[in-house]
Amino acid sequence: MFKALLRPAMIFIPFALGVMFPQAHVLNDPPISMVRWVLICMIFISCLQINLNQLKPKKEHWYLLAANLFMGLVPYGIIRLAWPENEELAKAAFFVGITPTATAAPVVIAFLNGRIGFALTGFTITNIFISLSLLLLLPMVTGNFTINFIGNVAVTLLMLIALPAAMAAIVRKIYPKAKEWPKKCKTFTFSLWSLVLFILAAVAREYFIEHPSESPLAVVEIALVSLVLCACNFLFGKYLAPKRYRRECSQLLGQKNTTFTMYLALQYAGALVAMGPIFYILWHNTWNAYQMYQYDRRRNIRHAHDHQLE
Repeated sequence: MFKALLRPAMIFIPFALGVMFPQAHVLNDPPISMVRWVLICMIFISCLQINLNQLKPKKEHWYLLAANLFMGLVPYGIIRLAWPENEELAKAAFFVGITPTATAAPVVIAFLNGRIGFALTGFTITNIFISLSLLLLLPMVTGNFTINFIGNVAVTLLMLIALPAAMAAIVRKIYPKAKEWPKKCKTFTFSLWSLVLFILAAVAREYFIEHPSESPLAVVEIALVSLVLCACNFLFGKYLAPKRYRRECSQLLGQKNTTFTMYLALQYAGALVAMGPIFYILWHNTWNAYQMYQYDRRRNIRHAHDHQLE
């Protein structure tokens, strides 16, 4: 139980430190821009395990991609129509829902005895096509359709996704054993992820210091919307595919690459909107911990039963 809950519990440490030391927000400012470079490093490490020749897309992967787009656009549209004055909440819902599959999703699926190849294919498809869709969707959500803005979005996406993916492909070609690095770098990757969360928490705290009139209710609303979308993602993913792929599809749609959209939200929509993906980190990791705990508990019960029969 303790091991299963360790990861979600560790979320609070960097988050609390970021809130305590809002001065750390400068780490995200140019010329340091640490979040961007850490994110590039994390995606590079994740892409090392991907061999394009081994990816085998199935129709279920395209259903997942459609559901991913649906979960970003529909909640955004509903909130914009129902509460047109609450634009920040609608944007937070968009950035939460549109987030592609997390780099760690295949790892969790493997732990739950799922199909790792199916998971890697789903991760690759959602991250590539969601990133491409954001070239149009980000200008739509922000209301900025200028050539300069679209160009900035394109450059950002090329740096965050295309650059580390290309670097990983080159490194794998030169040194094939590099595909084993992600397994050996789990602690390092987790440390990078914690660093990003620390900086973003500091940025969020600095935002509220500079905007004392901002209502705490806005944060509560974003947290609740993020929680509802998390539950819907895992539930819709489960019933999106045939029974043999339910576990994988639920995880691929529910476990999100939140660091990616946290950065985009911070860059193009502001610190308050970025709270949506930040809260999602808590929700989906808590659900992952529960799943792992239940899986371990059932496995231990089966082992105990088998020993009794011997």
